[in-house]
Amino acid sequence: MYSPDSAFTGRHPVVGPYPARMTRTRNYEFDFMSCFSKHISDYEKAGRKGSAANYRSSYRLLLSFLDGQHLTSQHLSARWAERYERWLRARGVTTNTVTFHLRNLRAVYNRSVKKRLIPASFPNPFTHLTVRQTVTRKRALSRETIKRICTADLSALHPKYSLARDIFMFSFFTRGMSFVDMAHLKKKDLQNGFLSYRRRKTGQQLVIRWEKCMQEIVGKYPEDSLSPYLLPVLKYPFKDTHKHYRNVMSGINRNLKEIARLADISVPLSMYCARHSWASAAKGKNIPISVISEGMGHDSEATTQIYLASLDNSVVDKANAQILKSL
Repeated sequence: MYSPDSAFTGRHPVVGPYPARMTRTRNYEFDFMSCFSKHISDYEKAGRKGSAANYRSSYRLLLSFLDGQHLTSQHLSARWAERYERWLRARGVTTNTVTFHLRNLRAVYNRSVKKRLIPASFPNPFTHLTVRQTVTRKRALSRETIKRICTADLSALHPKYSLARDIFMFSFFTRGMSFVDMAHLKKKDLQNGFLSYRRRKTGQQLVIRWEKCMQEIVGKYPEDSLSPYLLPVLKYPFKDTHKHYRNVMSGINRNLKEIARLADISVPLSMYCARHSWASAAKGKNIPISVISEGMGHDSEATTQIYLASLDNSVVDKANAQILKSL
């Protein structure tokens, strides 16, 4: 029987770390769960703990579906993938979450082929599986709402709310920097008026000119000479920084929702809103998508389009009014 713990070691409990083997009955046989386990282990070794955690969640869900059965080359097929999708939906898993898990399985399969753990000649079971994401609730805030958050008087509240607001605004000020990248910013990353960092998700190097509003946020918090970090998120180099920053982010998101309630903001406020809001604000200023994509550190403009897919209805209404006036 499989064990989720195998995903931490890269070893499969039955066939070990080398999932592919020659057999007399088949030209090539492999065990997909061993490939999956090795995939997670490789991400762990590379320090990409966030990605490893995402794949591990898909691994454990697949374990539940298999219920102790092996997933070998004899069973892995397009029909099997369809059955797995139906099983996910029967459990009440949303379409976007189904897409997330199936995309992870497809990535594991493709990487296993690339590493020759699975032969390229083996029929890809995910080729004809087309599960598309549904449009999620709008996360972008108007510039007026961003201003309300920025100027809200939180002096009578616990300091944790001011910290949540500052981290949110710092993300917006820095072109929608993701929370994980903000948490790991080092003091040495700020030199000669520029903030330079490498995105932990894609590895892309980004450079941002240091502005007064950014310095005002950093300057609010006493500098800790023992901490290498620029922002008061990870104060010391913890052994498990991923777990620590996730806990801090959860607390910040809870506090942001309280700020939204006090400021009468209907959108469920979270750190994701800052990134989406910067993209939307840039689009509203007629900044080319190529520039927005570069500023956000996206791999492609297609990713940026996802952020901009649902513009504020008021923007669309104004555009429609201008068209009608021209008739």
